[in-house]
Amino acid sequence: MVQQAIRAFEFARSYDPVSKSASELKLLEVLLDGLCKEGHVREASMYLERRRRMDSNWVPSVRIFNILLNGWFRSRKLKQAENLWAEMKAMNVKPTVVTYGTLVEGYCRMRRVEIAMEVLEEMKMAEMELSYMVFNPIIDGLGEAGRLQEALGMMERFFVCVSGPTIVTYNSLVKNFCKAGDLSGASKILKMMMNRGVDPTPTTYNHFFKFFSKHNKTEEGMNLYFKLIEAGHSPDRFTYHLILKMLCEDGKLSLAMQVNKEMNNRGIDPDLSTTTMLIHLLCRLDMLEEAFQEFEKAVRRGIIPQYITFTLIDNGLRTKGMIEMSKMLTSVMSSLPHSKRLTDTYREVVDAPPDRDRKKSILHRAEAMSDVLKGCRNPRKLVKMRGSSRKGVREDEKLKDDLNEGDGDADAVSTIPPQC
Repeated sequence: MVQQAIRAFEFARSYDPVSKSASELKLLEVLLDGLCKEGHVREASMYLERRRRMDSNWVPSVRIFNILLNGWFRSRKLKQAENLWAEMKAMNVKPTVVTYGTLVEGYCRMRRVEIAMEVLEEMKMAEMELSYMVFNPIIDGLGEAGRLQEALGMMERFFVCVSGPTIVTYNSLVKNFCKAGDLSGASKILKMMMNRGVDPTPTTYNHFFKFFSKHNKTEEGMNLYFKLIEAGHSPDRFTYHLILKMLCEDGKLSLAMQVNKEMNNRGIDPDLSTTTMLIHLLCRLDMLEEAFQEFEKAVRRGIIPQYITFTLIDNGLRTKGMIEMSKMLTSVMSSLPHSKRLTDTYREVVDAPPDRDRKKSILHRAEAMSDVLKGCRNPRKLVKMRGSSRKGVREDEKLKDDLNEGDGDADAVSTIPPQC
């Protein structure tokens, strides 16, 4: 409600106790900050321009510039952000640590790490205090670009600062080493932070679990999980999500159920994501009754399963002839608010025949076509075979009989064009 927010501010500034105090500037900052955070950076900038035209001698505060700079960078509008930075310099508004931090983070977010490092040098020349606000985005940006050794070098520079590396710094390095597949390097960072008195968080270990889940390294992932439990660490919800995803994709039902139980015992209730993964695994293992029971448990806990989950169980039950249970499932689902939309990829899988039957059908048609080619005496009639792959095997057999009745030399088969 952009215009309503602006009108509310205009009404407030017309009130004498506001207009004759510092409250007006603070309210303006609140307005611009709110607009930028909600994605209305252009409207915030236009309103500021309007205010400046009303009073040509008025110079916006550095905080206002910081708000708009951050807004443009978050909207990924690099040109507008750079124009505002140039305008700020032209108006002799002295930048603060927050200004430089906003610039560095913005450039790194837009993968302009080199420019961010130039801003860092400019900050040093201005003899401003260097802190995590400028170092952390650069270290993360270098890591995201795969320049891990440069990121480590930047962290060494960070050590000379008063604050030094933070947990965010270490987590960033662990994340990028894991993304690069360098678990040895990630483990060294882990040891380094612990030796320097920085305790790892669940986020730190989640980067390892992400790698294990992505590369199907179930054994390594479970070894790390059990070590964490033995050491007294408390995994968070995302940790359990990654572990369950890894186990379900690997078909490890007993381990998945054990981890799910441990998650419940630690006070982390199952959510839609973890419930869906378990039910789909049970369906894959043809354990349809257990899948139905998990479906009912989810509903009792207040979780509304996705329609895709219902369809998966229902198709399995009907295929197995378990009609009564299918009716019960349908009754439960019909009592819940849900959408009946399915993704296209899933719809293809549902509509397609089972793989075994499909392969058998393809082989049958291939054999029929092979027999046709062996016995055909009239190559012209082979043109009829185009598009026959979409027809049934009966049509292939009929075509075979028709072609065998034709005239011509059997040796003419060697003249069949490749496309036939």
